Amino acid sequence: MVEHIVHSVPNPVLPGDHPDPSVVRVGEDYYVVTSTFQYFPGVMVHHSRDLIHWRPIGHVITRRSQIDLTGVPDSHGVFAPDISYADGKFWVVVPFFHGQPRCTNLLFTAERPEGPYSEGVVLNHHFIDPSIFHDDDGHRYLAFGGGWLQELHPDGSRLFGDAKQVWPGTGGNNPEGPHIVKRHGYYYLMLAEGGTRFGHMETLARSCSIWGPYEPCPHNPVLTQTDPNKPLQKAGHGKLVEDTKGNWWMLHLGGRPLTPNGSTPLGRETFLESVRWTNDGWFEVGDGGSPQEHVHVPLESGQEPILVEAETDRFDEPELSPVWEWVRHPLEGSYTLTGNGLELECSPYPLYVPGSTLLLTRRWEHFCFEAHTQLSFVPQSLGDEAGLVLYRDMDAMLLVSVRYGIGQTAGQKFDAARLHEKQEDDGLYLQIDRSEKCYRHMLYREKLDMEPGADLWLRTQLDAESQQFTFAISVEGVEYRELELSVSAEFLYPEHFARFNCFTAPRVGIFARGVLYQQHGKVLFKQFTYRGNS
Repeated sequence: MVEHIVHSVPNPVLPGDHPDPSVVRVGEDYYVVTSTFQYFPGVMVHHSRDLIHWRPIGHVITRRSQIDLTGVPDSHGVFAPDISYADGKFWVVVPFFHGQPRCTNLLFTAERPEGPYSEGVVLNHHFIDPSIFHDDDGHRYLAFGGGWLQELHPDGSRLFGDAKQVWPGTGGNNPEGPHIVKRHGYYYLMLAEGGTRFGHMETLARSCSIWGPYEPCPHNPVLTQTDPNKPLQKAGHGKLVEDTKGNWWMLHLGGRPLTPNGSTPLGRETFLESVRWTNDGWFEVGDGGSPQEHVHVPLESGQEPILVEAETDRFDEPELSPVWEWVRHPLEGSYTLTGNGLELECSPYPLYVPGSTLLLTRRWEHFCFEAHTQLSFVPQSLGDEAGLVLYRDMDAMLLVSVRYGIGQTAGQKFDAARLHEKQEDDGLYLQIDRSEKCYRHMLYREKLDMEPGADLWLRTQLDAESQQFTFAISVEGVEYRELELSVSAEFLYPEHFARFNCFTAPRVGIFARGVLYQQHGKVLFKQFTYRGNS
C-alpha cells in the first residue's frame, strides 16, 4: 500500500513567464501548455506526475511552416493554447494572433506530448483562446473567446454548422479562455473575465445541453483576488483536471506584484488550486474563491517537493534544452551545437525589427537570481559582439557584451568637436548598454586585456530588495571582479511597456550580433548557469 502524505506547497507551481495554462491528464501523467507569444519554439509543454514537479519536455511549434513569427509584433503571435487527449493523440489548438485582422485558430496533433506535432489545420478566423471539448458521445466542439461554440469534425479537419455564442459571461470585459467540463449530466462552461491584469476572475455557468441555455453559478466569480494587499493577484484563466484519486484541481494564471497594484517582474505565472464540488452541483476554488498562497497536495512518500535553485547548461546535447526559446526565429545557419558548446555566428540583424534574431532566452523564475556564462569570442569585423542579454522586448533590454572595436565603424557615435583625433580603436571591449524605445545607451565600457578566443565569464545578478542589476567578469570562472555599475531592473517589467500591451515577462539569455556586408566572427558559449535565490 502506497503511503500518501499531504504537503503544503507554495504557489506558483510554474514560476516565471508561464501564462494561460491548459492541462490534461493521460493515465497518471499530467501535461500543461502555456502561451509563448513571439518566442520560438512556441507553446512549451510541461510534464508532471503530481501537479507540483513540472519538467519541460518540448514544444508544439518547432518549425516555421507551422507558424511563421516573422513580422509579428511583440506580445502578439502565440496566445493561449489548449491541450486535450482523445483517440490516442494529443490535440493542441493555438490562437495565432497576427492582427490581420485579428486571430486565426489552428489545430496541431501528435501521438506523443513532446511531439513532433503536425502542420496546423486552420479552423477559423475569430476570437482568441480556443479550446476543444471531446464529448462522451463522440462529438467534438471548439469553444473560443466570448463564450462561442461550434462543432468540430471528428477527425479535426474542419468546423461545421453555425458558431453560436452560448454564454457571454457575467458582464466582465474580455470574456476569454473558455473551457468545458462534463460531470453528472451537466456541461460546465468556464470563462476568464475582467482582463488578464488586476481584476481578473474566473466565472462559471452550466447547462444540461452543450448549446444551452446556461445558468450562471450563484457564487460567481468562482476565483478572483479582491484584496490588493495579498501577494497573489490577477487570478483567472483556469482549467480543471481530475487526478487519479478523484480529487479535482484548477491550474490558472496569476501574478505576484512587488507592491499592491505594482509591477510583476515575473509576469503571469501558473498556480494550482484545490477544487471542491458542492452538494448543489457547483464547485468552489482555492481559499473560498481566492488563490491559495500554499496548496495542500497529497504526495506519495519519497516525492516531497524539491526546490531546484540552480541549473547549468553546457550545451552538449544534440538539441537545445526546452527551457530555451529564441526571440522569433533564429537566423538560419547561424547556430550550431558542436558538442563542446553552442556556437553562434555574429550575423547581422536589427534589434528593433520583428524579424529573425540570435537572441536566445530563458525565463526568470525568482525575484532574486544570478546568471553567468562562459564564452570564447573570435571576431572578424569591427562591431562584432556577443554576451549576456536581459530581454523584455524590442523596446527594453540590457546588453552585456564583449565587442570588437569601438568607434563609428563599430556602430558608435563620434564627437564632431574633436578635430584631427582618432576616435576608433580595435581590440576587445566589455560594454553594457541599456536599450530602450529603440535607442541604445552605453552605460559602461572598458578595454579587455585578452586575446580573441580566450575564455571569459560574464555574470549578472538581480537583487530582490533593491531591484538593481550588478555585473562582474572573470577570466577563470572562480574569482569575479565586480564592475562599478548598477542598473535598475524596473524598465524591463511588463507594466512599463512603450508601444504594445506587454503580455510577456523579462528573460535572461545570450546573444551574438555582427555587421552587415562584413565578415562574421563567431562565439562559442561553453556553459550557462541560472541560479535562483528565493
